[in-house]
Amino acid sequence: MNVTEAGFLPDADDAVVAASPAKRRSAARLAVVMAALAAAALAVAGFAATRVPEFYRQRLVVEGAGDSARRLVSDVSALHASFIREGAWEAAFSERDINAWLASDLPRNHGRLLPQAVAEPRLRFTPRRVHAAVRLGAGRASTVAVLVAEVLLREPNQLSIVVEDARLGSLPLPRGLVLGEIRRRFDQIGMVTAVRRLDGRSVLVVYIPSTHESGGMSHWLESLSIGEGTVAFAGHTRPGRPPLVPPPAGSGS
Repeated sequence: MNVTEAGFLPDADDAVVAASPAKRRSAARLAVVMAALAAAALAVAGFAATRVPEFYRQRLVVEGAGDSARRLVSDVSALHASFIREGAWEAAFSERDINAWLASDLPRNHGRLLPQAVAEPRLRFTPRRVHAAVRLGAGRASTVAVLVAEVLLREPNQLSIVVEDARLGSLPLPRGLVLGEIRRRFDQIGMVTAVRRLDGRSVLVVYIPSTHESGGMSHWLESLSIGEGTVAFAGHTRPGRPPLVPPPAGSGS
């Protein structure tokens, strides 16, 4: 008789069977804990994603939006008239007028400019910075995407953009990916762009074409000032080179 048969030690198969219920209970408890942690993490992330920044909430409703939007349209028309003529031009816009146009005129007359599921864009200006926010989705499932970017004019027709913050609600987004998307949008409209590492930061440099037609007017953005609630810029429109006229036949030149 061996010790197993004598009952001193359990058979290996019996030991596994005896231990299995306890192991199954431990595994079940672990699964419940993991599921609870995952649900809690999703709940926290969901709550964070639905947080609405205070500056965005304050700018959703614009009193007297119609008058402010019309003032913006009038100012832009005046700027365009100066822009296409030779000489200096300048303009200044308030964030109030811009947000009024975004709140009233954009959805009513230019709704196709916004992608589907994107609504209610708003801007805030602080010194050297643009704060942009937009609502994604609808109803309780919606969230607010926020971008904060430093925007400077490095030299005429050369902008630098640094993404300082990007979020869905209060959830941070990868700034490198956001900067890449901004670059892609500028590339789509014909700008020349480059990403450089300056002072330890990734900087998107945007080169604004001075002219689009050979011999046409050239346009130069020479100053840009973003202050508290305002943006102002100025520049010059210069004549292009006169077209080359071939000498008449037989002139000997």
